[in-house]
Amino acid sequence: MNIGFDINEANIPQRVGVNQVAFNIFQHLVKHISEEDKLYALGKDRPLPDMPVGNEKLIYEIFGSKKAWVLTSLTKRLWLGKPKIDVIFSPSHYTPLFTPTKTVIYLMDMSFERFGTEYFTDYDINQLKKWTPLSVKKAKKVLTISEFSKNEIVKLYHTPPEKIEVVYPAFDKDVYHGKVPKTKIVSVKKKYGISGSYLLYWGTLQPRKNITRLIDAFAKLDKPQLKLVICGKKGWLYDQILEQSKSLGIDNRVIFTGFAPNDDLPALIKGSRAFVLPSLYEGFGMPVVEAQAVGTPIVVSRVSSLPEVAGESAIYIEDPMSVDSIKESLEKVLALSISERLKLIKEGKENTKRFDWDISAQKILNILKTV
Repeated sequence: MNIGFDINEANIPQRVGVNQVAFNIFQHLVKHISEEDKLYALGKDRPLPDMPVGNEKLIYEIFGSKKAWVLTSLTKRLWLGKPKIDVIFSPSHYTPLFTPTKTVIYLMDMSFERFGTEYFTDYDINQLKKWTPLSVKKAKKVLTISEFSKNEIVKLYHTPPEKIEVVYPAFDKDVYHGKVPKTKIVSVKKKYGISGSYLLYWGTLQPRKNITRLIDAFAKLDKPQLKLVICGKKGWLYDQILEQSKSLGIDNRVIFTGFAPNDDLPALIKGSRAFVLPSLYEGFGMPVVEAQAVGTPIVVSRVSSLPEVAGESAIYIEDPMSVDSIKESLEKVLALSISERLKLIKEGKENTKRFDWDISAQKILNILKTV
């Protein structure tokens, strides 16, 4: 059987969110592909050095115009190219709409439907709102990352529940674990100009992550020596986030690191008092699991998929729209005794055992072969 994989989301240098998921699924599908099958990695750019090396079971095909690649180049390959692809897997909202090949898509979340142009650019909204329902309708099977996201797809697009399968993402166990040397923590803190005690947010800087309210809540804490470290690359509509600490007069206590590589993140997590994710909406919330795997308490919003992902092993922000509610949760995590903190960390590590890339990749492979 010939399986096609659209690698464009995976094949980028600074991976966050959907890119991390696509990259890890690709890596683990390569591991589990059977002798009688072949995986065709289809893309518009040459594979980056950290992508799996091609072999007799993994064949890269790089082709076509970079503009409208799915609609034009990929569609043409599936109709006319050799060998024939039996099923195409797209870990994104975009799949060929006019093709003889059966398609399977993997959707992250429906935040663009819930928030619109308040939190997304006009271009992104138009693309996502146009393509996603068409891709869902075209696909033989729709995969998504949580039961919450599955319910969203059912409600928004009136999709039969049996057409949708939940496949949890996971984390890199070689990167995110508790054995982080103290020397590494010290060097990483020095690299990013962090001194003393700090709370940590990491993820893309975009409005639905609710970072401006987090900064407001942090400013209200009676902890003048405490720092807030905000780690992640700029997303969209991020200017207000960058200006917020200046307008509050606490810019000397709020540190923006920009994008941090995987080599630095575990040390940033391990060195923090807590990881904080005050999001208004998450399809899954991968940093939650990564923080728990490293061994730090987490503070997350009690909304969307986050209770499903974190379970009982988190301190919850009951109302992420309320600055006071965020402040109360921050105060709660900062007031933990040593035994309470260790208990929460232990529960978090136990929670991470539910998420494994090998299990998820094998489930996807079985679905592709069934389709």
